[in-house]
Amino acid sequence: MILLPIIVEAAQDEAYGVVKNVVDGDTFDVAIEKADSKIASAVERVRLADVNSPELSTPQGPSAMDFTFAVLMNKRVYLDIDDLSGTGRDSYGRLIAVVYLTGFYGQPLASPNFNRMLVDSGHAVLENFSNNEFEPADWWSEQESRDKSTPLDGMLQDLLGQLQQSAGKEIDEVAKYFLEQLKARLHTITTRLH
Repeated sequence: MILLPIIVEAAQDEAYGVVKNVVDGDTFDVAIEKADSKIASAVERVRLADVNSPELSTPQGPSAMDFTFAVLMNKRVYLDIDDLSGTGRDSYGRLIAVVYLTGFYGQPLASPNFNRMLVDSGHAVLENFSNNEFEPADWWSEQESRDKSTPLDGMLQDLLGQLQQSAGKEIDEVAKYFLEQLKARLHTITTRLH
């Protein structure tokens, strides 16, 4: 019996909807399709938790906004809304959330979340605000824990190595055969020329 690590996932689908407007790299509007008790209107302004993009007035601001627009505009996103504040909102009334993209079958993709993608792309910096429930370090360790090897992974790696070695031998045999065929044809051609 193989024991795999159990991964605790966040509430990725407290609410979801389609992005209808991008304000800047870390803020956008979502037309809500599935509401949580923290949702107050049909369109909610969302502020990404624990990341900070450059303001539009800076040279990097428009690029950050373009990245968010390219990835999210008119796409369904899933929201894990901050539970620590009670209302899930910041002092400007925006929902504070970790945002997940939608997979092929309409499900939320567990990793990477969009907050992390924005940081990884260089369009935001990580700012671990202590006034929300989120721990940004988990955004990276979630994927790393999925990447850890299991005993089965080791066996599969060994098998792959054996297959590559065997294939290499087969390729060598085929190459030798064609080389011998080429030599024979060249010998025939040179014999006819003399």
